[in-house]
Amino acid sequence: MIDRLDEGDVVLTRRGGEALRLSKERSASQEHEMVGALAQLIGAIVMDEAVAGRLAETLQEPFPWIEFLDGPARTQFVGDFLRTARACASVGRFERLGIEVANWRETAVAYSLGLHDRRDQLDYLPEGAEVEDPRAS
Repeated sequence: MIDRLDEGDVVLTRRGGEALRLSKERSASQEHEMVGALAQLIGAIVMDEAVAGRLAETLQEPFPWIEFLDGPARTQFVGDFLRTARACASVGRFERLGIEVANWRETAVAYSLGLHDRRDQLDYLPEGAEVEDPRAS
C-alpha cells in the first residue's frame, strides 16, 4: 500500500470509522502552502468593494443561504470569510473557517425568519447563558 503513494494519496476506508488519507509530507506541505497563497491572494484582491460584491455573488453557489442576508450582512460575511480563510491558511488548519461559515449560516436562518427586522425587540446578553432545553418541558 505504501508503494502506491508514488502515484498519489491513498485513502483507507475503515469499517465503523472515518476514512484515513495517507500522503507524502512534501505533497501535503505544498498543498497547504498553495492553499495559503491562494487565500492571501484572494484576500488582497477583494479589498476593492466592487470585487467584494462580485465575490458575494460567486459565493452564493456553494452557500445559497447568502440570499437571505441583506447587502451589509453579505459584505460583512465576505470580509469575515476571507479574513478567516487567510488566517486558517497561514496556520494550515481550517476548522475555524467551518465554524465561521456555520455561524453565518445560522445568521441567514435568522434573516430568513425575519428576525433582523425586529432588532429593537431583541435583548443581547453580554455573556453566554445556559437555558433549559425547551423539549424537556
